[in-house]
Amino acid sequence: MSYVFDEDLLKSEIGKRGAKRVLLQFPEGLRYFSTELVERLRQALPDVEFIISGEPSWGACDIAEDEANLLKVDLLIHFGHSPYTWYYPKFPTLFVKAESTAQVEEETLEKLVNLLREREARTVALTSTVQHGKLLNQVRNYLSPHFRVEVGRPSSPFMGDGQVLGCDYKSALVEADVHVNISGGVFHALGLGLATGKPVLKLDPYTRTVEDLTPQVFKVLKIRYSKIMESLDANTWVIIQGLKVGQNRPLMVKALESRLRSLGKRTFVVTSKVLNQESLRNLDRSYIDAFVVTSCPRIPTDDLYMYEKPVLTPGEAKMIITNKLEPYIFPW
Repeated sequence: MSYVFDEDLLKSEIGKRGAKRVLLQFPEGLRYFSTELVERLRQALPDVEFIISGEPSWGACDIAEDEANLLKVDLLIHFGHSPYTWYYPKFPTLFVKAESTAQVEEETLEKLVNLLREREARTVALTSTVQHGKLLNQVRNYLSPHFRVEVGRPSSPFMGDGQVLGCDYKSALVEADVHVNISGGVFHALGLGLATGKPVLKLDPYTRTVEDLTPQVFKVLKIRYSKIMESLDANTWVIIQGLKVGQNRPLMVKALESRLRSLGKRTFVVTSKVLNQESLRNLDRSYIDAFVVTSCPRIPTDDLYMYEKPVLTPGEAKMIITNKLEPYIFPW
């Protein structure tokens, strides 16, 4: 396997908690390994029933508590994420990081140094996803003779130094000329660029490549500002309140509703567990001018940026409410 599922911890915790019926929840990229893991756990714990959740999971804000209650399991095990910044499940839940075993070769690190020099970087900020947290020291040690390297503190004690989420970039908010994110894909690196407003390089341990994502970030930022400009004169707003247990932010909904109404705007609050273009079109009317999503700020930037009307993040709505278009606020 290319991930460490900490099976000793799993066996120990299941035994310690006396669990006889266990639900295993995986994000999309890790569910591929689920049946092999269950097979090994069954050999060690033959009296325990294991159930694999086939539902999508997008983060530690998307814990399968409802599913666990419905199935009457004793324990929910959530893989691939650390506990969320402000929300911890009420249902008995064990978080397993599922750290990647991917390594970074010296050749890749040398490419990173060269790209940083092209960017004329003097200070570099390092971040990673939870899967690659162990690579931070290796990369920092390699870069330190050439640059000043910063690894910031996270917003939560559950997260490691330098760790970022798709909606939480607190550990990246340090003074730096260029940000380097260790992750697969572009999801976290693009968010990093929106959150910091600085050049972003992505080091991918899976493909062993280094890519300058700054042009992509700038393209996304132009799209986001076009949505903001379209919403400046919006009169009727729909505020989307998330129903996933870690995405329900009633205080934020009330605050947005109050501020918009104080500006003479008409508002509607709509709940949603899964938000997409079809669900918005089923709701939309000619007099609705703009939407603001309080459940997940990546839905407007990644999934609904092509929708016919502006779909904004809470940070973008705040920019309109306060009439301050700079700096760009992401995510909240």
